[in-house]
Amino acid sequence: MKLFKSLKVLTLGVLVMGMAACSNTGGKVESADNYPSRAISLTIPYAAGGSADLQARIVSEVVQKDLGETVNIISKPGGAGSTGMTAVKSAKPDGYNIILTAVGPSTLTPNANNVGYDVTTDFKQIAQISEAPYGIAVNSDSGIKTLEELMNFAHEKKVTYGTTGAGLHQHVVTAAFVKSQGDLDMEHIPFEGGAEAVTALLGNHINASVNTISELLPHDGNGLTILAVTSKERLEELPDVPTFEELGYDLIGNGAWFGMMAPKDTPDDIISKLDESIRKALEDPGVIEQFKKAGIPIAYLNAEDFTKKVKDENEKNKEVVTSLND
Repeated sequence: MKLFKSLKVLTLGVLVMGMAACSNTGGKVESADNYPSRAISLTIPYAAGGSADLQARIVSEVVQKDLGETVNIISKPGGAGSTGMTAVKSAKPDGYNIILTAVGPSTLTPNANNVGYDVTTDFKQIAQISEAPYGIAVNSDSGIKTLEELMNFAHEKKVTYGTTGAGLHQHVVTAAFVKSQGDLDMEHIPFEGGAEAVTALLGNHINASVNTISELLPHDGNGLTILAVTSKERLEELPDVPTFEELGYDLIGNGAWFGMMAPKDTPDDIISKLDESIRKALEDPGVIEQFKKAGIPIAYLNAEDFTKKVKDENEKNKEVVTSLND
């Protein structure tokens, strides 16, 4: 009887220890061979109906067919994107909790405020999916035809330029460019959005504006003149407009990017599987057509290249954001 009781206690102890181990680790993370075996939650740190939501739904349609499991889109807006980022940072790192985020929540918000995460240490980058370049434009009545002419004007008197808002990416990229040129007299005028900045420029209330190409394009040659674009290469829609790079200027960013990330401890083989599935989706003719219709340029980067980009931009943006706050 004593031996039976001892064995019973020992067996109970082993069971309790096993349950505790599972509780502490959250259970064994499945291998990429078996992943996914249930629905994936894809968070966007914005309200439903915007660009991030649209991109998430277009890409997830193909990804879920490729992986054989549903991808559920979850909207968690708030805190300039930090609410959604914080939720995914704290989620189980098993590949079932990922986020489609952007340059702002990743490399601007956490450098402007203490939001409880660092994109380079709390997340793993999966893949970049898009990047919308910016353009700098002037009112056509100004007589300014080139970026050099605008800069010469800014050497002689104050130039005001508009963006979508203080501390947002257009502002950060332009502020870094202005600072790199030493003695340019250019004052930033923040607006509530891109449309408001373009309207102010059309009305000659500011001298220049930096906006996404999709916001400027309808007015090019029809009230506005686009002087240069931030993309690496000239744009198909604007073959006669030079890039900042070809004019000899090195910018800290090339546009507003969106990309997928996961909590930092997500297994690398699962990251690779997700990356490969996203790559396939972005090469799908239907996805390409939908992105084109929406005016969103596909710009795929794999996990390795996206990780390098995020680290580089985070360092540069931190420096600029800190100086703007000071």
